Amino acid sequence: MNLIKTGGMVFLLLLTQAVVAAEDGKSEAKPTLEYGAKVFQARCVLCHGREGYGDGMLPMSLKDYPDTNLHENKFGKELDELRLSVIYGGSLGTMSAEMPPWGDELTYTQVESVTLFTKLLIDDPKKAISMVDKTQAGTKPTERVGRAIFKSYCSLCHGENGEGDGKMAKIIKNPPPFNLTLSRAPDEYLMQIISKGGAAMGRSPRMPPWGEQFSETERKSIILYIKTLRR
Repeated sequence: MNLIKTGGMVFLLLLTQAVVAAEDGKSEAKPTLEYGAKVFQARCVLCHGREGYGDGMLPMSLKDYPDTNLHENKFGKELDELRLSVIYGGSLGTMSAEMPPWGDELTYTQVESVTLFTKLLIDDPKKAISMVDKTQAGTKPTERVGRAIFKSYCSLCHGENGEGDGKMAKIIKNPPPFNLTLSRAPDEYLMQIISKGGAAMGRSPRMPPWGEQFSETERKSIILYIKTLRR
């Protein structure tokens, strides 16, 4: 990676470290992976996805959205490189200009924490995702989040309004995607089939398991939205 090897970037890195070090004296909290997971969840998953594979709601919803896969990034995987990317975003020219700079919005502790967490996410995704799940444990599910996930992932088969007429309905037959407007299944059943997929529940094997893709809070949010589609 040539980014921090050039003279200008070395100076930028040293300046950044000096600034955040000075701010550290003003901050009571110390950077932690756990705090980084919370910052990532609040600020980053919309584009990068909860596992960092670039499957956030925006890339899944908008055509020609820039690649946001952190595991195939071209801006470096070392802490110093990641820190610069968080602070300066796309202005460095090493990634899409759509990447916002967070240096003016996040505190020193937040920058350092999310940098640590992003490094862990790249090096050990399973451990990082487990940490994200814990941070979401106290988060309440919302219909708004459920709607966003449904539109991005579920409507392809079930249709925009859950009527089973999504684009894949022309291909998926015997049985076709279920018309969710007719569903009266209890929450417990919906959680099971969303988490484990259709085959595990004796239903269509074309229904994929989403248990590892979405947190429990996100799956509960999907259920909240599905229930609004009922007639």
